[in-house]
Amino acid sequence: CGGSGVTRKVQKIKVSIPAGIEPGRQINIPGQGDAGVAGGPAGDLYVFVNVRPHEYFERAGNDLYCAVPINVAQAALGCTISVNTLDDKKVKLKIPAGIQNGKMLRLKGEGVPFIHHDSKKGDLYIKIQVVIPEKLSSRGKAVMEELAQHLGNNENPEPIRLSSIK
Repeated sequence: CGGSGVTRKVQKIKVSIPAGIEPGRQINIPGQGDAGVAGGPAGDLYVFVNVRPHEYFERAGNDLYCAVPINVAQAALGCTISVNTLDDKKVKLKIPAGIQNGKMLRLKGEGVPFIHHDSKKGDLYIKIQVVIPEKLSSRGKAVMEELAQHLGNNENPEPIRLSSIK
């Protein structure tokens, strides 16, 4: 101890991390810090929490955000898709017919648990990404040309304000 009355030792401590804790928060563990001065009680240990980013979910508070790609036919006709949640549950999501690229859909209660309230969760927001095929088979091209004839060809589209796009 070198006359200080204190010896250094390494000790493993189990720390319970509550579900839903936000990055940067700290957990206080009383009595597990450095030894007190002149035989006084030990101080507290502070554990700073760092949360690794998820592969595709982004967090804002207790809500989660991700994007899901669908094809043009699914967007035009509507469909039902399966979406993975944070806890690897598959949830059915109904895509309404005529959905536009960038539209945000919400799955209520499928986000991150509220700290100390495991039964209450944030929401999962899914941004629809309509994927336009870069290459088409000859049959696919024929179908798209038929669709283009049906919809008409707007050769003089009216511009719109960028701020009006959601």
